[in-house]
Amino acid sequence: MKRSKLYRYGLAIATGLLSGAALAAKYNLEPGDAVLTNCRDIYTRGEIKAKVDDGYTVHFPKNSGPIHCPPFRWHAEFVLPFQSVPEYRLQFLGGLKRDIVFKVGEPVTFRVETDKRVVKNRNSIDIDAQITDISANGAIAVKLLSTDPEAAATFWQWIGGNYVDLRHKYLDLERDKRSR
Repeated sequence: MKRSKLYRYGLAIATGLLSGAALAAKYNLEPGDAVLTNCRDIYTRGEIKAKVDDGYTVHFPKNSGPIHCPPFRWHAEFVLPFQSVPEYRLQFLGGLKRDIVFKVGEPVTFRVETDKRVVKNRNSIDIDAQITDISANGAIAVKLLSTDPEAAATFWQWIGGNYVDLRHKYLDLERDKRSR
């Protein structure tokens, strides 16, 4: 029984990844279009400056980042058109569980593994934030609510002005809390 569930789960993930890459390649983005660039399920909002052989050159405003991938040329499969939405429904396979809804203005909690150079005495830290924007692809932008200096340092090191995919491991705790 467990093996069949694992197989279906793996098949669904593979199908989603392949269709996501195929969709990204189909977008006909033009200079001036607002986009999100995907770097390990952390998205940075920018604007297309030019098309290149296999993707795009993207300009990022000063308040974006931190960018943990080289910020110059982006392959087409890592560039998605940006559209803001007021809420996003995180759906589960086959409708076996109810959707988890995220709305602009709601609080969220990130659980982030700490960098020992920044936080010495903890393996992970919880960061409280508030959703300020949601993209149509299911990534959220947030503002920091935590007042703990270590939480703030970790927030600005990994999230900052970026968008975080609602399926990212940083939000495992939040998804578990909302699914109850």
